[in-house]
Amino acid sequence: MISALRDLALTSVKMVEERLRLLGAELQEEKWRAVEAILWLAVALGLGTLALLVASLAVVLSVWPDPQARILALVGLALLYGLGALAAYLRMRKRIQGEGLPFSDTVAEFQRDREWLSSRR
Repeated sequence: MISALRDLALTSVKMVEERLRLLGAELQEEKWRAVEAILWLAVALGLGTLALLVASLAVVLSVWPDPQARILALVGLALLYGLGALAAYLRMRKRIQGEGLPFSDTVAEFQRDREWLSSRR
């Protein structure tokens, strides 16, 4: 009887230890995912700022008596930066929405453990 209780306690400790290791690995993954999202947000903000700057220059230069080719170049740059900012934003949004719930693997393991322990009764 005492041997069976000891085995049960040892098995329980091992299960909790494995689940905590899995939780630690998932925490590490979530940390890097957050860092990546912040970096893509910085890229989107930087490129968006450049797009606004160039667009503003294009508006100012459009009223200036300069050759039209200069204006078209500035508008082209504004479109290029704007599309880059949009692409970075869409990538960040897809990355954030594409992931499942945090710690879903740990929760699934705990559910399997509970089902296994329920079936042993």
